[in-house]
Amino acid sequence: MNFFKCRKLRSDILFAFSMLIFITVACEIIYSSTAHKKLILDFEKEYYSNMVTKTVIGYLNSYFNQMEVVLEVLANDFDQSAEDKFHGFSKLFLETLKNIPHILSFYITLRNGEVLQARKIDYPTSPQVNGKNGALPNAKYAIRKIKIDSKSENFTETWKYLNEWFGAVYSEVIPNTTNVFTKREWYIKTESSKAKIWSDAYLFKTSESIGITLSAPLGCDNNANVVGVICVDFVLDSFKEILQSIQMSQNSQIYLINAKNEILASSADNMRCIVADSDNPHEFMLAKITDSSDPVVDAAAKAIVGINEGHVNFSVHGIDYVVAAGKLSRLPFLVLAITPQSEFTNFFDDITKEMMFLFLMTFLFSTIIILILSRRISKPITMLCDSARTIGEMDLENYPVPPKSNILEIQQLSNAMNSMKLNVTTFTKYAPRDLVNKLVAQGISPELGGKIANITILFSDIEKFSMISENLPAEYLIIHLSEYFDKLTKEIMKCNGIIDKYIGDSIMAIWGAPNADEDHITNACIASLRCQDVLRIMHDKWKAVGKPHLPTRIGLHSGSAVVGNIGSQDRMNFTAIGDVVNVASRLEGANKYYGTKILASEDIEAASRGGILFRVIDKIAVKGRSSGITVFEPLCFLGDVSGKEYYSLIDLSAKSRDAFGLYQARQFAKARDIYSSILKNYPWVQLSIAPILKNCERYINEVPDEWDGINHLEGK
Repeated sequence: MNFFKCRKLRSDILFAFSMLIFITVACEIIYSSTAHKKLILDFEKEYYSNMVTKTVIGYLNSYFNQMEVVLEVLANDFDQSAEDKFHGFSKLFLETLKNIPHILSFYITLRNGEVLQARKIDYPTSPQVNGKNGALPNAKYAIRKIKIDSKSENFTETWKYLNEWFGAVYSEVIPNTTNVFTKREWYIKTESSKAKIWSDAYLFKTSESIGITLSAPLGCDNNANVVGVICVDFVLDSFKEILQSIQMSQNSQIYLINAKNEILASSADNMRCIVADSDNPHEFMLAKITDSSDPVVDAAAKAIVGINEGHVNFSVHGIDYVVAAGKLSRLPFLVLAITPQSEFTNFFDDITKEMMFLFLMTFLFSTIIILILSRRISKPITMLCDSARTIGEMDLENYPVPPKSNILEIQQLSNAMNSMKLNVTTFTKYAPRDLVNKLVAQGISPELGGKIANITILFSDIEKFSMISENLPAEYLIIHLSEYFDKLTKEIMKCNGIIDKYIGDSIMAIWGAPNADEDHITNACIASLRCQDVLRIMHDKWKAVGKPHLPTRIGLHSGSAVVGNIGSQDRMNFTAIGDVVNVASRLEGANKYYGTKILASEDIEAASRGGILFRVIDKIAVKGRSSGITVFEPLCFLGDVSGKEYYSLIDLSAKSRDAFGLYQARQFAKARDIYSSILKNYPWVQLSIAPILKNCERYINEVPDEWDGINHLEGK
């Protein structure tokens, strides 16, 4: 137990810093690893589900919507009164087929059974050449026409095969054809609904491939009957090409399924979407997503099909996956996207391992360094403790001389200890040592009297006065400084202020005491502005006679303080004591940091907002205070300005308020832009906004956790 009560500083430093490093870095690694993994999973949910899936759906919607628009345009261009109503459309169909991928054919079916079809030839033989299949290797397109004989009312089917430049390769005629398109399901539904229809998947007889048809009515005659139907055919195999062209990642799989959960297309090469009907070998069936032999696909389907979630995580054999789903807007189809989560998280797992190794090496190296530094710190502090003990006991004969140190704070403490020893030695020559020891032991100290009042304090100070005094003879300096004090004192007194004291080249003034003043805050602001106006006028006068200018900084603050005659019976001074005085003094000094002439606290601004126009500067914590206060620069007394100057200052005030609000809200990019525009229009404010602009640039990408929006000023 004694070890814990009486520990050496060296041991505490070593233990504290080692634990601090260990805990900080360990927490950082754990937090970073967890946060990064969560971040990427959130990204996967927000981006992968909502964005990537929308990319697939958006592409398909755009493609199919385009098809509907094309079909609608073609339908509107159809003129049944034309002498040859099919001639122009055959060329239009061919050009459309050539320029739009994944389409098998375009065709028009009239109500009387006549047909015009333009289609791609995706197999190397024609349906019938001289009664049997024959090779047509150069055929890329075909024009198919079915016309009715007006006399026999029989249909004749003609085929014209074309090369890729639409040149004729071969043609054939099939008399008395039995292909009646008006009896097909898509025609009947389109004619009855008089609207665009997407068919179910079915077998195309000519190409013996499976696909779907988009059909639209061609308009109505005088009896409101549909004239015909215009259609476009898609082969399901072409959908696979579309899905593969928008593959999301190396191991992701995309599926297009219908309302019956049947797979229309898949980006996976090994997925069979079409299976034979066991009951009828000449028919076909679409594979169902819920009956997949692939355990991943089966689990994904069971996890998401039938629920409203757009994003679901699931596991198969210990491997995590994510499946996202979304519906197409115009088609009764659903898009499913399946991706292993490892594609998102593997990188961060590797980074975590590297961070752990780096942490161990850093911790070992840091412990060695801390051990060396702790020895250097603890030894001189131990010797300083001995020196302080002898001073406290006033055993000055046995006072050990403090050691010299390369550490600035320890050396400063050594110098202070030597100075204290000298002062105490001198003091003991005038006061009995025993009496001083008793007073200190009993804690007896004098008490100051006064009353509490709400006042406003003004502190002023001349910039670089020491440099000015060095270059001016003393007799001239006194005259020059007296004129300066006289001008400022008159302005302060005109505004109901009293001079508390002159401190070297500084002035301390009070409003609100000893006489009450309801407008003491506004009067103090007006006095500070008019003091600066007087100094600008005096500057020209002094410059003409070779006297130096006396630029002055002013600090204003309002609050409660103890005021009254404070001192002794022999000497009294009416003054104020309290935090309000200290803050006003610190605000005067803060002008040096921001390059301003006057700085006022938020209490000043709030109380005089109706009469004084302010520009917000920053939120600061002056030396001696941990809490922050917002500081403002008074721009003008609203009764003293008008016209262009008034609107310019109003603009500066409003933009400063907006920019500072964004800065405090951590919207650094927007704040930087407004501050930059302010700097462009009002270049004289450069020094005052430079610290905030610097922070905006520093924190625009990453804000430290400890940043609280307060500028902690260390100087007075």
